[in-house]
Amino acid sequence: MLCLLVLASILLSSIPRSSGAPLELLVNGDFKNGLDGWVVEGTAFPYLESVRIIREGSLSQIVGNPDLSFYLEFSYGVRTELQSRTSFARSLVTFYAVDRQGRDTQFTIVGETHREPGDSGWKDVRLNLLEFFRRDVGDPRNFQLSALKVTVELGFNASVTLPLPVAYFRNLSLRRANPVKILLSEGKWRELSDRTELAISVTNSGDKDASNMVVTLIPSPEIIVISEKARFERSKLEGRTSWQLSWMLAARSSGVHPVTIRAGCDQASAELSLGIPVPGIPQIRTTHTSTLTSTLTSTLTMNLVADQVIIVFVQMAFLVMVVLLIVAVVIPMIQSRRGAELVYRLRLLRKPIEVPFGIGVK
Repeated sequence: MLCLLVLASILLSSIPRSSGAPLELLVNGDFKNGLDGWVVEGTAFPYLESVRIIREGSLSQIVGNPDLSFYLEFSYGVRTELQSRTSFARSLVTFYAVDRQGRDTQFTIVGETHREPGDSGWKDVRLNLLEFFRRDVGDPRNFQLSALKVTVELGFNASVTLPLPVAYFRNLSLRRANPVKILLSEGKWRELSDRTELAISVTNSGDKDASNMVVTLIPSPEIIVISEKARFERSKLEGRTSWQLSWMLAARSSGVHPVTIRAGCDQASAELSLGIPVPGIPQIRTTHTSTLTSTLTSTLTMNLVADQVIIVFVQMAFLVMVVLLIVAVVIPMIQSRRGAELVYRLRLLRKPIEVPFGIGVK
């Protein structure tokens, strides 16, 4: 059962959940549905996958969103056919905001202006609206953004001669670019007979991806983490997504025990402290552990006694071999040496000297 619960927690921890609104805020920015969603002024009409404006005209769209912020990126493609610098194509951004005094106000900022004579060819433009606002208006923290209007237009400063100026726009996009922000949501826990399952949600509420995400459970000394691991790692947590994690916990004694969850990445970090009710380890397990320890001690003692008996037996066998060696080899050698000595003495006895006849002895 424990293996199944741990496996389920591992599978649950690998499931990302999507949340939040989509990144793209403009409607029909690719003009696949003609000019639906756009306010058109002057001479403007769809042309292939773009919009063509002749002489003078504009396209605009207002975006309102409950969680709209200044972290926005406006991008588009533009191509111009201008006869002189009296004509121009440009982008405009109008911010509708509320200041600290609660007054409604608006600011219009010129994004980028194109005046090159002749056929410019397609160019891609990308504007960081937060930087533009800081440069032309001031600190965005003094305002609450309520709506935004983006405009692309073709205009002129003097009389226009033939051939008429033309501008093309395509792939208009307004994307949120909120920085990484990590949120830890207090999850639910499920108490079992001898353990508790803790589940939390890690959310990147920003629009940019969080890189090198690490989530660590820090238990109190009484807590034992019995699931596979207490630390989870992920190379990337996409913007506006959540990551579900869970742990199996046991405790040395029953009660509400504190735990801390820390989440961090290259861009941000967060911490959550909780008090989790965790049942204590049942007494039968402690008795089993003691019995196991006693059995292990008895086994070690028996092994030690057996080793000592073997050593004594080897010593006795060695002594017996020494005695046998003395009886079988040393004693016969001694006896053989004594026999040789006796024969040697017998050979030293002198024989009587025989004198030849007729020779006198002086």
